[in-house]
Amino acid sequence: MIVVDPEYLTLSYRLSYLGMPDARESPETYPLEWHIDIHATVFPDDDSDGEEHSVGSAVIYTILKAGRIDLFHTLDAVDQELASFGELLGVMRPDLLDEAGLKDLGGDLMILSSLLINPDYRGQWLGHHVLWAVLATIGRSVALVALRASPLLEDDGPEEGTPEHEAAKAQLRSYWETFGFVPALQDELGDYMVYFTAPHGDSEEVVPI
Repeated sequence: MIVVDPEYLTLSYRLSYLGMPDARESPETYPLEWHIDIHATVFPDDDSDGEEHSVGSAVIYTILKAGRIDLFHTLDAVDQELASFGELLGVMRPDLLDEAGLKDLGGDLMILSSLLINPDYRGQWLGHHVLWAVLATIGRSVALVALRASPLLEDDGPEEGTPEHEAAKAQLRSYWETFGFVPALQDELGDYMVYFTAPHGDSEEVVPI
């Protein structure tokens, strides 16, 4: 493991958007798609200069005023992955938007599509630190964060439905629970989790580990 001090993390944001909003083809309610490159300055020893390392990457969507739009139809018009979040929050669990204050108070929804930390840098809770940094920058108006705690299907990874894949999902769920995420559903779609950015219920504020 290559040790990284979170204070030396650098996040570079790149926004992909379909040009000027258009009422028919790319309305202003469409999500903002953020691609994030994660780097860090690493110091091999006390006397050496820092070296820049590529630590990982992330893809994150922000949906502005998500509680005041037709969330399912908006996300369904973009792609299948986002449509599943639209079905979750717009059809199956719209109460989560209410609990986050998105319908009454406004605010944004964030969907954490992927957050990958390269193998040499894992085991340091860097994913937590990255998400905190994202919320402190492009996510300042975010009231609710949603993700699907399921590993990416890769050629050299376990197949979906195998015990190895289920174990990897359980590990991801546990990882994000320590951040403060809670399951959104208790059935076959139980991989979906949400995080309320404001204090919620009896939960205590979680700080980075």
